[in-house]
Amino acid sequence: MASVTVFGGTGFLGRHIVEGLIREGATVRAAVRHPNRAAIRGGPERGQLAAVAADVRDEGTVAAADSRAG
Repeated sequence: MASVTVFGGTGFLGRHIVEGLIREGATVRAAVRHPNRAAIRGGPERGQLAAVAADVRDEGTVAAADSRAG
């Protein structure tokens, strides 16, 4: 499966989306304001999840988070 960037990946809906993608085998980047606070179950131990800093009100951080898609 592909590499996916999920903005708001630690929010109420976002964390469920991220967990589902990880279960399906995707590599996920959770673009969040505070990556050091990201607590998402599953994935980190298998290298499927990375939290990256991004603020949807800042075009530069959004572009940088999405450009890491590889």
